[in-house]
Amino acid sequence: MFKNHLRVAFRNILRQKVYNLLNAAGLATGIACGLVIALHIREELSYEKDFDDYEKIYRVHEDGWAKSSPPMALEMSATLPQIQAITRFAAHGTHVVNTDENNPGEAHGYFADSTVFDVFSYRIVDGDRKQALRGVNTVVITESMARRYFGDQSAVGKTLKFDNRSEFPVIAVIQDPPVNSHIRFDYLMSMPTFYKEVSPDWVNNRGWMVTYTYVKFRNEADHKAVLDLWPQFIRKFYEGYDNLDQMVANQVLKFTPLADIHLRSNLEQEMGANSSILYIYIFIAVEILILVIACANFTSLFTTQAIKRMKEVGMRKIMGAKPRQLMAQFFTEVLLLTMVALVLAIIFYQVLLPFYNTLSGKSLSEWQIFEKKNLVVIGSILLFIVIVSGVYPAFFIARFRAGSFLKDDKLPNSMSSRVRSGLVVFQFIVSTSLIAATVLVQQQMDLMKNKDLGFDKDQVINVRLNGSTFAERTVVKNELLKSAGILAVGRTGNMIGDNLSVESVVPEGKEQERNDISSVRVMRIDEDYLDAMNIKLAAGRNFSTEFNDSSSYILNENAVKVLGLTNPVGQRVNNVTMNRPGYVVGVVKDYHFASLHNVIEPLVLEYKPEWTGLLTVKLRAGTTEESIAYMKATVDRVAPDALFSYEFLDERLNILYKSEDNMGKVFSFFSLLAIVIACMGLLGLSAYTVESRTKEIGIRKVLGATVSGIIAMVSSQFFRLVAIGFIVAVPLTWYVMHQWLQNFAYHMEIQWWVFALTGLMIFIITLGVISFHTVAAAVRNPVKALRYE
Repeated sequence: MFKNHLRVAFRNILRQKVYNLLNAAGLATGIACGLVIALHIREELSYEKDFDDYEKIYRVHEDGWAKSSPPMALEMSATLPQIQAITRFAAHGTHVVNTDENNPGEAHGYFADSTVFDVFSYRIVDGDRKQALRGVNTVVITESMARRYFGDQSAVGKTLKFDNRSEFPVIAVIQDPPVNSHIRFDYLMSMPTFYKEVSPDWVNNRGWMVTYTYVKFRNEADHKAVLDLWPQFIRKFYEGYDNLDQMVANQVLKFTPLADIHLRSNLEQEMGANSSILYIYIFIAVEILILVIACANFTSLFTTQAIKRMKEVGMRKIMGAKPRQLMAQFFTEVLLLTMVALVLAIIFYQVLLPFYNTLSGKSLSEWQIFEKKNLVVIGSILLFIVIVSGVYPAFFIARFRAGSFLKDDKLPNSMSSRVRSGLVVFQFIVSTSLIAATVLVQQQMDLMKNKDLGFDKDQVINVRLNGSTFAERTVVKNELLKSAGILAVGRTGNMIGDNLSVESVVPEGKEQERNDISSVRVMRIDEDYLDAMNIKLAAGRNFSTEFNDSSSYILNENAVKVLGLTNPVGQRVNNVTMNRPGYVVGVVKDYHFASLHNVIEPLVLEYKPEWTGLLTVKLRAGTTEESIAYMKATVDRVAPDALFSYEFLDERLNILYKSEDNMGKVFSFFSLLAIVIACMGLLGLSAYTVESRTKEIGIRKVLGATVSGIIAMVSSQFFRLVAIGFIVAVPLTWYVMHQWLQNFAYHMEIQWWVFALTGLMIFIITLGVISFHTVAAAVRNPVKALRYE
């Protein structure tokens, strides 16, 4: 029986090649999109899962911060035996690393405890684990860094020079950390080195948030036991704090599962920019919608083709065929078409993937789809499609009464037509929503990129001071100012967009009230930074070498409000965190020193040139290439052992919105594909409609109907369905996008014309698709139409 079903299925598919090819192509596009999105989601959900026992690892941090104080891990280790292992990271930063071979390059790393190997399954490939990260001034590097500096030679025992100031022997080489981890580095410096370089007053300070602390439990029972003891630990650790009861009640120290950090953590001082679980939900919704659109097309087209086979099915039923046998026949055809669509989908996937990787910034492999774990994804998608697309058409056709098949030349006006209409409406709800959402996301991106930030971001370059350029920073700065293409050079400790230090600054005399005064962001600069950035003063003056500004501050307008100062210029404030009092010499207008996700926070600029590691260079328009060449030549001449490293400020700002920008591009990409899939279905349905009404059109033309009238008649039913889809999509899209925009402190307002433009686009697309068949039918010779069988 199965062979018979298979033979008949092949014949019927080949008999209607155009319809079936169109049907398979639409379904293949949907499957290809589903595969790409599914692999993207799988990769996002895989973060940290390459570590052994990742579900037993937690990050311990203070409320609102990703970091904790250095002594916390030591206290936990001493008082909580339920913890199997505990380790800490502390940022060492990005440095120029060199060897005796004079091959400088930038590398990023952390200080780390030797227990890092007990918590995380970093595998040592060369060297002695017992010695790794234990001695002062020692370093462990990754395989990639070892290859970069030492080629095929063993790196163990070799010496690395950091900024040409410090030398560190390599004790061990470890396997590269997983790509799908929030902890990324080129090297790890020993924690004893950190304790050697930092004052004991700081490393013993329980309020200094500087280390990332991770713990590993043996089992869930130990984790629960620690949670039960946690209030007691907090009370002991913060003993003597004024608001201790509140800190205990609010659980000021928290545990975050390692696997939750990438998608569910967006705290102060994260190791890097994390993603958001919201985007996973959005991608899941988009994947489901695209697959449902593809299935809807398939179901609709497959069902409408039943008109050519009504008499066949009727005769089969009269000859004794049972409904389940007819369902098996049509289900076999669905299965065959799905397999053809799968082959096409894999081809489409290979074509689409490079474009998707470029848009999203991902690096999905073209052959990754054939990995065993991804074949499960493919199988799940196919099962979903076969069930959704095949069950209804087979069930619907098999249940037709035999008499209706033999008497009529068309499908009855039954649930089938209503289902097809509903599917068309659904397709255009999704298409309209995706197009409108794409436009709104792009508008928000344009606002963030073009908003007046309170400073001049064009033609500004940040040059990193490393190696001997840091020691010679004053000389380098003065040499750069000799170029006619360079208008200004300032020095700063942070770039725009960096997570600035949070410190307690209060009016002098109110140190006892510091817990009641909001903390502020602090940035260290020199006397020329404001001019280089074109940041405007609202009161007072800039820092100057003509005055004794060694302990001077400039506040932004928000900081003035937070500190409650009425006439701030000339008043004294005290940086309690640093124990550094000084005078306020000026006030700058509020400017966006962080991303537009956040409101402008209170900012204190401190005159501290010796703490600055970046040059902010303002270039004359039209001199970019020659100015950069001049800067490189200057650095090479003044500090020949240094590495010239720079970054354009506007490119830096774009990175702040990378995830949203990528999402907008991906939205555009899949919106286009959703429209293509919907148009394939509409093209097939319009072909069926024209074909089933050929004689009617011929008669109408004989009776005097005009071409335009016939086109309007055939098209009206489609435009009615599209209009319904548009009406439903508008409030739905408005609500979803309104919620998304609340993630930004500064966002655009949703304008009515976005939906009007979307509706016009949908109207034009629909008209173009259905005109392909309706115009041809309207201009056809009516005599041929009346002879049509």
